[in-house]
Amino acid sequence: MAAITTSVHRTITDVKQNEWNAIVAQQSQTGSVFERYEWLNAYEEAVGADARHVQVRKNGTLVGVHPAFVRSLPGTPFRFLGPAKPGTNGALIATDEAAVFDAIADELSTLTSGRTIGHLLRPASSASLRYGTRLRERGYAPSLRDCQFVVDTDRPWADVESDLSQKKRRNLRKADEAGVTATDVPVTADSIRAFSDRHTAHMDRLDGDGASPAFLRALFDRLGDRLILFRATVDGESVGELLAVCDDERDSLFLLFPAYDPTNFEHYPSEMLYRAAVSWSIDAGYATCNFGETTPDFDDGTFAFKSAFGGEPVPTVRWERLGSLAGRLLYALGSDRIVARLFPPAKR
Repeated sequence: MAAITTSVHRTITDVKQNEWNAIVAQQSQTGSVFERYEWLNAYEEAVGADARHVQVRKNGTLVGVHPAFVRSLPGTPFRFLGPAKPGTNGALIATDEAAVFDAIADELSTLTSGRTIGHLLRPASSASLRYGTRLRERGYAPSLRDCQFVVDTDRPWADVESDLSQKKRRNLRKADEAGVTATDVPVTADSIRAFSDRHTAHMDRLDGDGASPAFLRALFDRLGDRLILFRATVDGESVGELLAVCDDERDSLFLLFPAYDPTNFEHYPSEMLYRAAVSWSIDAGYATCNFGETTPDFDDGTFAFKSAFGGEPVPTVRWERLGSLAGRLLYALGSDRIVARLFPPAKR
């Protein structure tokens, strides 16, 4: 009889990098770059995150993993288990799905007790719907608080361009006529440092969190070969930048962090950068270009922009479970407020 064993690790450095990544990238059907060892390592180093990464072995062979971090609920003594920010944390299983899923779920149930009131599972891929029934049986409830806009890039730019709104096509023509250009630039320690300054200024204007300089440096150190930096310029001066990550696990270019200067909006840097990113994704052979997470509200400016740029909204499904009486009471009194404070939507 197969021996199924589980272990919990408080830092990703306690696990074997190649072994973990093999589950995420090759053996599971649901992994993403955001669940790779390198991404988790960068997050832990930059924010000092307290991990509870679950591993499952069958006869000694790693067959399942689930990354999770302890997240404090501001203003309360309570905590949650959830993904990195930004990030995802699916149930990543190589084989014997029923037994391995049960082992992961059992371990997470044990971990959510006392002040740790619940667990949030945020899969990267719609393929994780294969676990929907089992998650419900385990007391998880699905929620929809965000969406991602996705453009198919397994076709020529001319076909993608036809999906853009008339206004976006006109803005691109105006930018071209004004001599604005956008392209990818080398990702180096210096270019990441300069981008970090611009990104921080951009997020300060929006009163958003964004990515800290420490996190961007850690990503460059550990995942630099997956990062793509796009820059829009006019007369040799930068008017905006956009940092993306190659999510080879999902065959997608994921647009992560922006850095715009509002004094340059007459140059349409966002339109130029998105065109550059989509064109790069086409040339690189990726199936999709993911515009990132957005509030699902037609009246939201970011939602409207991404929709007008031809993106197809795809719901971001989360699975939430409250494992304590205190947690269920808090949730009943205002679940949207509680989870929103734990995992606020990204501001772009």
